Amino acid sequence: MKIAFAIAAHSPNDDRVWHLQAQALLERKHEIFIISATSNPVSRENVFCFERNIPHIQQINNFCHYLSIINPDVVICDNPVSILGASIYKIKKRKRQLKIYYDITEWYPSKTNFRHSSKIKTVLKFSVLCGISFFVSFLVSGFIFGEHYKAIPHNVFFWKKSVYLKYYANLDHIKIHSFNANSEKIILFSTGKLTKASGFTSLLQTAKQCAKCFPNTNFLLRLITTDVNTAFTEVYDKNLSAEFLPLLPFEVFCEMFGEADIFFDLRNIDWENTHSLPIKLFYYMAAKRPVVYSNLKAIRKGVPEIDEFGFLVNPENISDIVDIVSKYLSNRQLYVKHSQRARQLCEKKYNWKNIKKQFVNFIEKV
Repeated sequence: MKIAFAIAAHSPNDDRVWHLQAQALLERKHEIFIISATSNPVSRENVFCFERNIPHIQQINNFCHYLSIINPDVVICDNPVSILGASIYKIKKRKRQLKIYYDITEWYPSKTNFRHSSKIKTVLKFSVLCGISFFVSFLVSGFIFGEHYKAIPHNVFFWKKSVYLKYYANLDHIKIHSFNANSEKIILFSTGKLTKASGFTSLLQTAKQCAKCFPNTNFLLRLITTDVNTAFTEVYDKNLSAEFLPLLPFEVFCEMFGEADIFFDLRNIDWENTHSLPIKLFYYMAAKRPVVYSNLKAIRKGVPEIDEFGFLVNPENISDIVDIVSKYLSNRQLYVKHSQRARQLCEKKYNWKNIKKQFVNFIEKV
């Protein structure tokens, strides 16, 4: 079959799209195409890119145009914009047998849709976007759900076929680094924007407090961020340094991120965040390291064993987070136990190979 990924919210090199889903279908000898609205075009066969910062109607037309060139049997979309483009293509070409699937990994509407909006505009915009979400959900042939809570609004379409495809990592991609035998140097790792909402402020305060509590230990705060060029002037302690890295190619990221000793994600606990399961959690587990995350409902729902390999915290309570780091530094047995348990859970339960066949069967049964 010809299978096209029409993605408005992800890049052509997205780990879920290209490195997991597309590769699984290529192994089955399907012909794979990717159409992406991205600011970072990719030069690769069967990949079509166009500028993201254009009006939505133009994006819809672009998806329709490229699908006309590809003439696929199945289209996997990630956003109402790409679904509308695929649906228009289906009608124009009278392709009644074309299957359009909605791969839901983001909230729509999302809080990002209401930035800088007044209360009245927020209510109006929310109503319109909810209507669009309902309309495109009616148009699609079925759903691919990334997690529990994001599936709930679409359960009204109970007659449509669906599959749960969690954010598990392919363990073959992840390099496992040996445990740090040098307690005099500790790497604290996170990803995201350099903002309070993303958890950077809490992590920075945690790192500074840890440096004071352990003056004989050198701490390196390593972050991968799109804000790498942001002017950042912060006075660190002598035994604390920071390293800001840009977004890395997937292969490079998987090779190096496991060098860290403890992984953090201290994002704000708002309604959207607490109902969203962080994708990186499964990569950190696969790297055989403990994690410290904000106490999100989606984590407790999606990974009920979280307390066996990490801690969920209030990101505002810095002293509690520092105490957790102190436990790991002073109790080697706890650190190793949590690290090993994280990897064990991945190998047994939370890995891509356990769900790959389910995804392929879902797509092939057209």
